[in-house]
Amino acid sequence: MMLKKAALIGFAGLALGVAPASANSIGNGSTVALTMIGGGGLMSIGCMAVALLTQDDEGEEEEGYDRRGFFVGLSGSYARENFSDSSVVNLVDGELQENLRLLRGTPVLPSPPGDPGVYTFNFGDIDSDTFGFNGRGGYRCHPYVSAELQFESLANFDGSIMERGTPSNDTARGFDLELETLVFTTNVKGHLLTGRYQPFVLLGMGFMRMESKARDYTSGTIIPGKAAQASERTVNVALRYGAGLDFYLTKSVVVSAEGSYLMPTGKLDGMDYYQFGVGLQYRF
Repeated sequence: MMLKKAALIGFAGLALGVAPASANSIGNGSTVALTMIGGGGLMSIGCMAVALLTQDDEGEEEEGYDRRGFFVGLSGSYARENFSDSSVVNLVDGELQENLRLLRGTPVLPSPPGDPGVYTFNFGDIDSDTFGFNGRGGYRCHPYVSAELQFESLANFDGSIMERGTPSNDTARGFDLELETLVFTTNVKGHLLTGRYQPFVLLGMGFMRMESKARDYTSGTIIPGKAAQASERTVNVALRYGAGLDFYLTKSVVVSAEGSYLMPTGKLDGMDYYQFGVGLQYRF
């Protein structure tokens, strides 16, 4: 019986890693696969080992707030950006920047000597809050340890771009900049207490997908299908760390409050943000 339970825990933990990795449409398939299979696999092995090493007598039912078992949860999210200006400039390049250059309009001809006829871009500060939701599912494999997969989707962080003309055409154009964020992480939670009130800390690893979109607003009202616009999608490994409090309304229904900090890497390095969430969990 104990081996069956351990096998179930192991397969469930591995599924937490494999399922998101199979969705290559999310972004960079290799990044997603390596991160989630690696994180989910390690989480699975660790949680299975903890459950086996600390399992009580099978004849004793665990009915307390700290009992082992699966859980699911859903929360609302509030996010506050902590982006660096240089990271925004680094993010809005490549395909997106080239598309913006193609939207610049026709320069005045002939161009004077030394005038490349290319516009430069000034990136306005992004000072934005946004909202979204997150869901999670996992297994409490010890009174003080849980392992979980967390998914988070946020509405747009908003900013602006101003295009500056060349000497041959000094007409400036403005663009709205929108950054849409999607995050998957595998987390390990440490429960500091095991009663009705359970403060916790967590550490997670996964990936962040950020889609940057820009559209021309110089002409005033945006007409769907007519406005000049461009977009680019970036995916990189991300780390999450945070803390929170679980309050048990019953032995199965939990109100959970959490604050965490997201730190992506690679091209998204510096696109950090704070996340705060409140929601409900159900313990099976």
